Amino acid sequence: MSFDGMFTHSMVNELNRTLKGGRISKIQQPFANELILTVRSNRKNEQLLLSAHPSYARLQVTTQPFANPAKPSTFVMSLRKYITSAIVQGFRQLNNDRVVMIDLSAKNELGDIHQYTLTIEIMSRHSNIFLINNETNNIVDLIKRVSPENNSFRGLLPGDTYQLPPSQNKMNPFTATKEDFENLDDANAIREKFEGIGLDTSDELEEIMKKNGDPIEFINNFDELISANTANLHKNKKLGFFPIEYKNTTDIIGYYPTLGQLLDNYYLDRARIDRIEQQTKSITHRLSIILKKDKSKIKKLNKQLEQTKIMDQYNLYGELLTTYMSKIERGSKSIILTNYYNNEEVKIALNPEYSPSDNAQSYYKRYRKLQNSIPHINEQLEITTNEVNYLDSVLASLEYVDIEDVDGIIEELEESGYIKKKKKNQRRKKKKTVGEKFETSTGIQVIVGKNNIENDKLTMKLAQKNHYWLHVKGIPGSHVILESSDPDEQSLVEAASIAAYYSKARDSAKVPVDYLQVRNIRKPNGAKPGFVIFEGQKTMLVDPDRNLVNKLKVDTK
Repeated sequence: MSFDGMFTHSMVNELNRTLKGGRISKIQQPFANELILTVRSNRKNEQLLLSAHPSYARLQVTTQPFANPAKPSTFVMSLRKYITSAIVQGFRQLNNDRVVMIDLSAKNELGDIHQYTLTIEIMSRHSNIFLINNETNNIVDLIKRVSPENNSFRGLLPGDTYQLPPSQNKMNPFTATKEDFENLDDANAIREKFEGIGLDTSDELEEIMKKNGDPIEFINNFDELISANTANLHKNKKLGFFPIEYKNTTDIIGYYPTLGQLLDNYYLDRARIDRIEQQTKSITHRLSIILKKDKSKIKKLNKQLEQTKIMDQYNLYGELLTTYMSKIERGSKSIILTNYYNNEEVKIALNPEYSPSDNAQSYYKRYRKLQNSIPHINEQLEITTNEVNYLDSVLASLEYVDIEDVDGIIEELEESGYIKKKKKNQRRKKKKTVGEKFETSTGIQVIVGKNNIENDKLTMKLAQKNHYWLHVKGIPGSHVILESSDPDEQSLVEAASIAAYYSKARDSAKVPVDYLQVRNIRKPNGAKPGFVIFEGQKTMLVDPDRNLVNKLKVDTK
């Protein structure tokens, strides 16, 4: 399900229960399109996220940590001026559209009370967040300013009169009657007539109508169904989120007590990967070019290696021509000779311009050339394959590391010579302990490397020889150390689940994880960061479990 009008309706109800009457105590803009309002409500601080991201636009209460930029944006400065300490009067939805108004009451420097509306329009790439002065209906400021040349329908600059986005002239399903659903044949017709109904809701309503059920009863009971159960579903091999458990959906991953927690779980990886991509776009582009060249080189090397298989045949031809030299007539283009190793006849092509002796030496020369090329081809194949595996591991790590770990990966690439080193004053050095720390249910510490340099330090320098090392089998991932010489089975399984989670197989099931003691691991001379070889390992199958990983994570802040 997308963040459609039905989900917006549900979210507005949840936010009114949670934040209505609260006071705004802090305003941040951690990313270009995202705003965080800290609201003091019911004796605790809640983070209200308003996102105008082109792909992840939404509003919700979130528990995810966000860093506060050192320099606030112009939009944040405007918000702090007008609505710091404002009281949240309530949340309103425009009909059943994805437009939400947050009514605010704030005092100015003289103590006079003024009314403002913080409006979020969830419209894909046109999503926006506005602060509107209710007395004048003018835009105080907005998160995305658009010049008149790029938008002729309405003004999208501070000082412009606020106008609602273009209406679709559809009916609000929450004000509909049973007659309004008559003559609607399928889900498409339902979406065409009613506002804010997405694919999954229209499919559910179509199914209800096919079974002679009452669609109005479903809509009227929608809010009660949400309060009873909030589900996160896996449907048709695609991860999706739903406010309720629809009858025509299957493969439930998990239930969450609030819609905010549901969205945190759903968007966690998507938003994180998107932010990392923004920060490392030029780097990943460069690595992808190198990777493409390396893979092409490996194909050529393998082709050359395949061609060397004919060298024994060339050697045989040289031997036979030398042995039967007297039978060869000068100027012949070919000759049939008996192979004295198996008594089979062999047809050998000849150069008519060469003497019999020169023809034999020509085959010996080709044999030696191919024979001498094999060590070079194998050496280049090993070097290039190791580089491909290394670059694959770096690109894979960007899929599962946190945003704060990106600097470590950039430093690793600088040390390895893949990107140019920045001047020392261009990046602030952060003194940081190696790896992410976890603790199993039985109290054993687990440490996870977050880049290949950390993996090397963790495995080859910091880990004790009798501790256990874990890594996904044959897939790029982090090195994981279980700090025990005799771990219980539960701790091994939990450490293996962590290893599977911090790998390219994060979204898979039944992931094979190798484990063995550190003493059985060694690093070849000159090997790329993170590359080790080992023997005597055992393998177990585990599922990467985010909930388990979050539960076992040690808070080091």
